[in-house]
Amino acid sequence: MNVNIRLLNTAAADFETEFQRVLHWSAETDHAIEERVASILADVQTRGDAAVLEYTQRFDGVVAQSVSELEISRTELLAALDAITPKQRAALEAAAERVRSYHQRQLGACGRSWQYRDADGSLLGQKVTPLDRVGIYVPGGKAAYPSSVLMSAVPAKVAGVGEVIMVVPTPKGERNQMVLAAAAIAGVDRVFTLGGAQAVAALAYGTHTVPGVDKITGPGNAYVASAKRRVFGKVGIDMIAGPSEILVLADGSTPADWVAMDLFSQAEHDEMAQSILLCPDAAYIAQVKAAIDRLIAGMPRHAVIRASLEGRGALIQTRSMEEACNISNRIAPEHLEVSSRDPHRWEPLLRHAGAIFLGAFTSESLGDYCAGPNHVLPTSGTARFSSPLGIYDFQKRSSLIEVSEAGAQTLGVIAAELAYGEGLQAHARAAEMRLTVPAALSAAAEASTLQTRMVRTLRLDVQSMHSYAVQPSSGMVKVDTMENPFQLPAELRVALGQRLAEVALNRYPAERGDVLRAALAAHAGMPEGCDIMLGNGSDELISMLSLACDVPGAAVVSPMPGFVMYEMSAKLQGLKFVGVPLTDDFELDLPAMLAAVREHQPAIVYLAYPNNPTANLWNDAAIDAIIDAAPGWVVMDEAYQPFAARDSMDRLKRHAHVLVMRTMSKFGLAGVRIGYLMARRELIAQIDKLRPPFNISVLNCEAALFALEHADGYARQAPVIRDEREQLQTQLRELLQQVPGCQPFPSDANMILLRVPDPKKTFDGMKARGVLIKNISGLHPLLFGCVRITVGTPDENVLMMNALKASL
Repeated sequence: MNVNIRLLNTAAADFETEFQRVLHWSAETDHAIEERVASILADVQTRGDAAVLEYTQRFDGVVAQSVSELEISRTELLAALDAITPKQRAALEAAAERVRSYHQRQLGACGRSWQYRDADGSLLGQKVTPLDRVGIYVPGGKAAYPSSVLMSAVPAKVAGVGEVIMVVPTPKGERNQMVLAAAAIAGVDRVFTLGGAQAVAALAYGTHTVPGVDKITGPGNAYVASAKRRVFGKVGIDMIAGPSEILVLADGSTPADWVAMDLFSQAEHDEMAQSILLCPDAAYIAQVKAAIDRLIAGMPRHAVIRASLEGRGALIQTRSMEEACNISNRIAPEHLEVSSRDPHRWEPLLRHAGAIFLGAFTSESLGDYCAGPNHVLPTSGTARFSSPLGIYDFQKRSSLIEVSEAGAQTLGVIAAELAYGEGLQAHARAAEMRLTVPAALSAAAEASTLQTRMVRTLRLDVQSMHSYAVQPSSGMVKVDTMENPFQLPAELRVALGQRLAEVALNRYPAERGDVLRAALAAHAGMPEGCDIMLGNGSDELISMLSLACDVPGAAVVSPMPGFVMYEMSAKLQGLKFVGVPLTDDFELDLPAMLAAVREHQPAIVYLAYPNNPTANLWNDAAIDAIIDAAPGWVVMDEAYQPFAARDSMDRLKRHAHVLVMRTMSKFGLAGVRIGYLMARRELIAQIDKLRPPFNISVLNCEAALFALEHADGYARQAPVIRDEREQLQTQLRELLQQVPGCQPFPSDANMILLRVPDPKKTFDGMKARGVLIKNISGLHPLLFGCVRITVGTPDENVLMMNALKASL
């Protein structure tokens, strides 16, 4: 089946004329379409939901009473994910992960804020802020473009966009399950079954139901393209795409059939797509032409491919590969394949292309679906001045300027001179007024030298943080920080003092740390194949885990509310922290957790068992499902294990990616500050490289060993605390009958979460009565109205209950 594709030669006298004919493409405006789109946009802007419903019925044949009926719930998206075949799901998830990984690295390279101080101490910089909300348009109906979902939604999420709204038409109600499954995997926040110009209008202007967005991305038909062009300025858009293009730059070393099929891969999109081959080898061009003629008959879309190749395709013989590179730069193609034995020789010569595919094995189709870089690319020569869709398209940049007093003296003179030259007197005077600083301001500036140094040298996020607050507790009944309330018996305190007196304080800790590790491993029943490392409390272990997993784009996922150090440590190390709210009764929201794991592919998932501050043990089946889904490490934080009915040692044994973290604080040694982490030996060996030398003092180490040698005595304390906890729960439930709005929550730890009508009044009243609790009402929306009470000794608990009753 002969295909009449153009055969050109750069040495021919008429080459330039014929070459321009190949490149010519007129994006002529269809005035009928433009007028119709303008009418639709104006109507939706005026009538909102009513207009959207009318056009959806007219163009898609979908009847609905409200736009809310056209929204697809998260449950439906997850159902679509479950409905596709395992192979389809695996392919989508693998593609999403590669797209996510690529754009996370892009974020690290060019998507961060930066600043510096100049010689005068003035701060200059750039603040990078993600867009609040974006809309993505996805073709629907019989056409299945799940890859378009991934390529828009995943970079938006990586960039930190607050909300991603997807619109997808469903002609006659036909929903494409692959598209919806891709939305679930990509983390799309809301999906509406809308299409055409009316969908673009709804996103741009907002309606009662469809929220207005800041930017619209994604491909569509002529109506969608026209609508995007018209709303630009009200919102941002990615680009107005022309026909798809591929240019293959070949040296004759790649099988001709491969190149022919690569040319087909773009030609099959539509009749206006463009496929061009540049090659200095005439014999090879003949082989490719023969392959085209031979292979086209077997292509389902052979008619479209033929029309594309004959209308806009070309096989061009060049004088050299260097000339081929120059011609490629003139074309500035959407897709450029360098099909050569040595592609890196030619890549430096190629300046203009949407995406460059290097080497014979790098087919353009891999880039369309799963290589990782974005497949939304500039077309029609616009690669000369524009770029592929990326995280930068979902961010905006603001300049930061803070001029110091010294800087104002220098810059003020310059600015005033230029302003007078432009005839802008107020500009000049505003600068000049700062040249003579009043004495009071000057003295204040001198007094702030230390502050200036701190501002210049310390991280901004550190300066904006609050330090960990510990309430003064002298003379108080202290039930605010989850400590074991029991001290050692007097005879053991004497024995411990004698033992510590023998410790060589003039020597660094040495092998006693190894002895403690072995003792803790035996005490915990650590499985074979695992190892243990020590930290200055669990906090230091969490910091080391964050440091160890600090790779570009890494994320940490944890249920919220939870232990504050998970988030603090992650953010200080530059990791993205994703907090997933618990349910209203403080249980794991399993669908939300699994969705967060799929979307963010976290390096670390923290699961506190029991949780702090909610004190409950979560559902084991939910925990196991999260462990099975996690691509990185799952840390079971068992700080409160001595008071719980279950632990995670079996999970540590069964799963190589599960770690168990514990502390001796609840054992009764909060003042000793020893945490320990158990995991596979190979992993501990890596994380231990980050442990500061001698991080456990000889006194703390010896005190811990002493406690483990008397573990039976400590073990007898836990049942007492558990019994006291249950008695307190009973009393608090009785209190519920007397005080409306007073609600205790179940506990498997040495603390109880209690919701009260006025937490500040309760906290202040109890403090005035000599009892210190923790007001955590402001830590998370789910904790509104809550205080946290540590289980104390029997006597302390009596005092606490009396103070509580008097303070409600």
